[in-house]
Amino acid sequence: MVINLPVRGCQFHGGAKDEHGFLKFCGKPAKEEYSYCGEHVRRIYQRSTVSYGPKAPVEVPAEAVVEAVEIVPVELEREAA
Repeated sequence: MVINLPVRGCQFHGGAKDEHGFLKFCGKPAKEEYSYCGEHVRRIYQRSTVSYGPKAPVEVPAEAVVEAVEIVPVELEREAA
């Protein structure tokens, strides 16, 4: 079961805690369709500068030795249900 509760304010906490040890949320009015205020939406949903595109191929040194290994399938015993 999913319950949608209305967001009353910005849910950003940044790790800050109050005197009782509970997370202390920003609380500013949330931007429409987000759980954060405008300032924190920009901070949280910023574009990444990291590229996850194709990596350059890695060359294996010519002197690297590769051994062929035989893979033998193993039969597992099953218990009767």
